[in-house]
Amino acid sequence: MRALIRPSIVLIGIVVCLAAVPVTAQTADDLFSIDTIHDLRLFINSRDLQQLRQRFDENIYYAADLQWRNVRVRNVAVRSRGFGSRNSTKLGLRVDMNRFSSNQRFVGLSSLVLDNVWHDPSLMRERLGMAMFKRMGQPASRVAFARLYINSVYQGLYAIVEPVDAQFVLRTLGSSDGYLFQYKWTRYYFGEYLGDDLAPYKEMFEAETHRLAADTILYSPIRDLFREVNQAYDAQWREAVERYLDLEQLVSYVAVETFLSESDGIAGVGGMANFFLHRPAGSTRHRVLPWDRDRAFEQIDLPIFARTEQNVVLQRALAFPDLRAKYLDVLENCARAAAEDGWLAQEVDTVTRLITAAAHEDVRKQFSSEEFDAQVLFLREFAARRPAFVASEVAKARAAAELVPRHRVQ
Repeated sequence: MRALIRPSIVLIGIVVCLAAVPVTAQTADDLFSIDTIHDLRLFINSRDLQQLRQRFDENIYYAADLQWRNVRVRNVAVRSRGFGSRNSTKLGLRVDMNRFSSNQRFVGLSSLVLDNVWHDPSLMRERLGMAMFKRMGQPASRVAFARLYINSVYQGLYAIVEPVDAQFVLRTLGSSDGYLFQYKWTRYYFGEYLGDDLAPYKEMFEAETHRLAADTILYSPIRDLFREVNQAYDAQWREAVERYLDLEQLVSYVAVETFLSESDGIAGVGGMANFFLHRPAGSTRHRVLPWDRDRAFEQIDLPIFARTEQNVVLQRALAFPDLRAKYLDVLENCARAAAEDGWLAQEVDTVTRLITAAAHEDVRKQFSSEEFDAQVLFLREFAARRPAFVASEVAKARAAAELVPRHRVQ
């Protein structure tokens, strides 16, 4: 006699079997994979989206849902972001997961930057620049690419950028207890002392952590840094400045920027720009962290000391023979690391293969697809020629140093 199997039992069995199949967990490493272009989707109330576009120059947060693969995070906070890159056509966006829902995370991240790469015809400078910083042992944001959809409408190709925040500091420096500041460009600033009042330093350096701490705790070490930098250049200058700034790390950092021909960094054409300061807890000593590489790779034959004389900190630091030698060493190492096994050229080609179709499909980007193609050719030429140019300039600088007396601070 055949056993009767009730349909309800069969249905329960199917459900149990399906539940037993694990859903692959997505991680931040998966999100920042360079092997694919991700699809990111934002769902925003239509009236809020209209307001976001109309008021793109304001930091107003709007509620949204964020979806990637099988991960959907509800009630995230979205706002316009960027400096000169803000526009209503292709929105630059910051997504905060826990502004409206405390302790909420997206694949372990509390925030995410969706960079519209508005100023970059190649759409890949951010990725290539951060990859170079990482290759040279500097903390650097992870960068990947995504097709962004808002309410199912394609917005174009974006760079997904890991924000520099407490989580980033923990991942790269091993501790999140310190003080983190983003430099905000407000004026042409070259490191001069702005007086004892903390207000101008607070205006330029926005606190990313410990925001509720007193201004004296947050900004006194920054003010003191620039005061000491601008003191009389005597035998005590370096010791006094080193209490507030890691000079060796600074010249190493700027050497990477210089190799990358960065026009909008510490030695930028408009003064200092696009960096963070980090100060460990219980210390007054800062280090610099990179941000926003959209203006890197500007000039193949940019001189290796370009604009360093304009910056008070760099001009004085590079007058010390050991710091100047460190600067040249890092530049030479950059040239070697970029040329070794064609690394930089391969990076350019890898990203080009990945994003070309999506870049051409992006009708919201500022530049034409023909300009994109031309920039790819330029970046290939940069990868082929910049290492040899920098290595030659370093050799000339070293030879010149042998012909003059060693620097001594009187």
